[in-house]
Amino acid sequence: MTTELPALQAALAAEHAVIWGYGVVGARLTGPELAAVAKADKAHRDRRDAVADLVRQRGGDPVAAEAAYRPPFEVRDRTTALRLGAYLEDGAAAAWRYVVGSAEAAALRETAVDALLDTATRATRWRLLVDPAHAAAAFPGTPS
Repeated sequence: MTTELPALQAALAAEHAVIWGYGVVGARLTGPELAAVAKADKAHRDRRDAVADLVRQRGGDPVAAEAAYRPPFEVRDRTTALRLGAYLEDGAAAAWRYVVGSAEAAALRETAVDALLDTATRATRWRLLVDPAHAAAAFPGTPS
């Protein structure tokens, strides 16, 4: 039995959560940082739609977004918003790492690696704005 479909469903669920979370992040940022949120949100919306298609291609019914999500901590200012941005991307990276390990087809593995790199890069950029000394994760998609 293939594990691609459950992994893709997990990635889709993560993309839903990230999209919701960027609404919270964007409410506390301005200027170039807010523009980066809009760019990230678009990237995740595009990826969400592509993953939903991959789920359908494998005979699945794409998992729906939750009605709401609970942030892991109170987002009250710029710094906590930036931390949430990194947290969201780390969550997406973990989901995409699961797809990398579950992919049977080289094309899906390549898609997952691209998504993992994208989320890891974006998480690093958010962390650079908060704590430059600890911006990069040693192994993106794994617990720190």
